[in-house]
Amino acid sequence: MPASPADPGKPMVPRGLYFVAAGLAALLNGWAFAVVLGAGAPGVLVGALYGLPVVVAWYRPMVAWWLMLGLLLLATALSVADWRPWLLSESVAQAPVMFTLALVSARRVTTAAFLTTLAAGVLSVLWVRPESPHVVQAMVSWSLELLAVTMIGHSYRMRRLSTLRVAEEYGKRRLLEERARIARELHDLVAHHMSVIAVQASTAPYRIKGGASEEVLREFRDINAAASTSLTELRQLLGVLRGDRDDPLTAPQPSLDGLAELVESARRAGTPVHMELPEHTPEVGAAMSLTVYRIVQEALSNVIKHANGAATAVTIALDGRNLVVEVVNEAGAESVPGSGSGYGLVGMRERVALAGGELFAGTLADGRYAVRAVLPQGEK
Repeated sequence: MPASPADPGKPMVPRGLYFVAAGLAALLNGWAFAVVLGAGAPGVLVGALYGLPVVVAWYRPMVAWWLMLGLLLLATALSVADWRPWLLSESVAQAPVMFTLALVSARRVTTAAFLTTLAAGVLSVLWVRPESPHVVQAMVSWSLELLAVTMIGHSYRMRRLSTLRVAEEYGKRRLLEERARIARELHDLVAHHMSVIAVQASTAPYRIKGGASEEVLREFRDINAAASTSLTELRQLLGVLRGDRDDPLTAPQPSLDGLAELVESARRAGTPVHMELPEHTPEVGAAMSLTVYRIVQEALSNVIKHANGAATAVTIALDGRNLVVEVVNEAGAESVPGSGSGYGLVGMRERVALAGGELFAGTLADGRYAVRAVLPQGEK
């Protein structure tokens, strides 16, 4: 069925309520057929069919609506003059179906379904022509009931879509902020290397024994000029990324060397952390070293927030040409599954994607929570 990009999907209503409503619809309609109309056991079986569209509504609302319409037409074909769709028994089945259809479908679909149902009800009355003097009043009551549940379902849909759009926009903004923060950190790393190149290029002529030819000196001057120009452009880019900020980040960026202090700070916060490093610390570039540090930092921060006191293991190992970073914590007393905004994972995923790696963050089969990043080691 047509739906907007932010379609809420399945109804946010407990599935068990649909089974309860289905049972109620089956009982009421079975009683109406068997007792009121005197159809006996076959009437119970026919009445039980009215529970089917209610159950199906949670899974496939449009299919449920077709089933509901088919039952309405079946009653008309049987010409049951004393038992019409505006009675409470059949409305118990129709109301949840129309509510659910309006909750998960676009307005044009809901409108078409409501008008079709209304037309089918009116045609059934014209076909059967019951002799009751209250036919018009009953028809109006039935129509208003269906209209009410349809409007309620549609209003809930609009509110949910609005909430989803706000959350989506907020998520995009947080993602852009995280990317800008990563870019600022990478700028500092690149700027450091460019500064080294500029200094080496400017001092090389004085360090070459016996002097250098004019051609070589010109090459060094060109390298120095290119490095200086790149530094200027990097500073301009950083100004754009920082926006109105005028407080440059002058502190050196963290690296693998700072992991021990990071783990110790987590211990002081009350989280027992055990860290395992390879026998020989891998030689990685500054960007990769920063990525590893930030992953461990964010993972430990999440443990302290949501499972403080849980035993945690930080492991960094080499797997072929890949650097594997893993942070696994036991389920703590304060742990709340699914708690937190989840935006800490945004930064980790962005960093890992930038490094061309893969990230897993979730609950393991034994109940522990794990963050595992596989980072390919490229050129240093």
